[in-house]
Amino acid sequence: MENVSERVAQLLQCMNERIYGKEQVVALALLSAVAGESVFLLGPPGVAKSMVARRLKLAFAEGTSFEYLMSRFSTPDELFGPVSISKLKERDVYERITEGYLPDATVAFLDEIWKAGPAIQNALLTILNEKTFRNGRDVLQVPLKGLIAASNELPAQGQGLDALWDRFLIRLWVEGIEDAGDFDRMISSTDDSDPTVPCGLAIGSDEYARWREETARVRLDYVVLDVIHSIREQIEDYNHKLQNDDSADEPLYVSDRRWKKAVNMLRTSAFLNGSETVRLSDCMLLMHCLWSSVAQIDLVRDMVEKAIQKSAGGYLLNTDNIAGEIRSLKEELGSDASLRESEDPGLQLIDSYYYQVDKTRMPGRLLLFASDYYALTEAPKLFYLHKDKYKTQCFILKKYDVSMRTKVAQNKLYSLRKGSRSVFINDYEYPLVCVPGCLPLPAIVPSRADDIGERFRQVGAMLDRAESGCDGWAGGEEDYCSRHLFLDARQRKAMLGMLSSHQSGIARWRNELNELKHAYRKENEEYPTEGPEGNLFG
Repeated sequence: MENVSERVAQLLQCMNERIYGKEQVVALALLSAVAGESVFLLGPPGVAKSMVARRLKLAFAEGTSFEYLMSRFSTPDELFGPVSISKLKERDVYERITEGYLPDATVAFLDEIWKAGPAIQNALLTILNEKTFRNGRDVLQVPLKGLIAASNELPAQGQGLDALWDRFLIRLWVEGIEDAGDFDRMISSTDDSDPTVPCGLAIGSDEYARWREETARVRLDYVVLDVIHSIREQIEDYNHKLQNDDSADEPLYVSDRRWKKAVNMLRTSAFLNGSETVRLSDCMLLMHCLWSSVAQIDLVRDMVEKAIQKSAGGYLLNTDNIAGEIRSLKEELGSDASLRESEDPGLQLIDSYYYQVDKTRMPGRLLLFASDYYALTEAPKLFYLHKDKYKTQCFILKKYDVSMRTKVAQNKLYSLRKGSRSVFINDYEYPLVCVPGCLPLPAIVPSRADDIGERFRQVGAMLDRAESGCDGWAGGEEDYCSRHLFLDARQRKAMLGMLSSHQSGIARWRNELNELKHAYRKENEEYPTEGPEGNLFG
């Protein structure tokens, strides 16, 4: 397939010789022709719409073209050929002489397409749909590869043009040259002739048929279907909002036929770009297929980009689940980590902040901050004994930090872990003073809370898979996008921005997970216990 990609790249380079600012239009016209579809160009006069058709003819070996400017007075004879008078007289056969007319052309350009009358429209529908033309009693297979239609306006509503409008899969807004350098080169050029395409580059009829067959074998992964499902949901939501708001804006409608044709175009794009499967970069082309009014162009572009972003994050990388797991961990270990449980109303609160440790043999009261008690777990934590100078015969157990190493002797440290309305000090359990007549603790109900360490490992494994998938996918997609034959600079930038955002998002979640793990380790760090309690309580 790689040689096809290189071949098409060279062909486009030749076709775009002395083309200024319309390179993507020419490329999309070629893509449409290979896919067997048609293109509609919307824009003011004098922006080289007819030149696109002439350049497209060069892509096909021994290609012929047909151009026609429609008017209200155009007749079928002018497009499809005059009726053969001799056959009508001699054999009473109604048959057109099609040589040199549209049914005989490889590429056709029809300007002001919406001025066509009903007879012309009906014949065009058959040509575009089935690539056939009824000529008298015979049905002819037309050699038409691509039809390019143009107008400076969209089809009027209620004029019976909807069926014809739906047949133009790719719809492009064509403006004048925007880049100043391209403009200067255009007005300075004195050569308006068409380039010559070497015979080896032009696409032959047999080759064209073989490409169509190979295109049908290009794989369509579910990620592409996921993008399409997302776009359809957005369209449905948009139309529903318009209906509820009683808006005068035109709703978005994409027929099932257009979706099928669009998927075939994506397969063609992948094939011509040397890929055996449709990639997310190919899906960027959908923005040219779904709008029906100029006001919808930016809307559709946003829908397509949002769908690709969502599909990459959800289906390919599973980042939605990762984000949800990290949020869940944050809720458990975050702002209220020091108060994991609801306060026990049965415990007697002393001086608004403390619980009293009961049944010790030491003189005076032994207090523990309520917040420190609720932060205790089954894993021991180090505390030290502080003599409160403002309270007579009162000692407070305070959390120890390694920064206090020079201030608190190691033999004055005590390990604490949580009990049931009690605290274990150096593995000896002491009750806490309770409110007189308090109700017993409710029975312990097993909670969903899994082992936090296991949770960390699970989320870490999810991130490992996402990082591995993102590195492989993003790298390949970035290379594919950078050399894509049918994307413009803006589309490439948007796609590369999505890839970068997914990579930075995964890196950010990795950092957040590491911070959570570090905070949890510091809070639940296990220290060796001190042994018998006699050194504290005499």
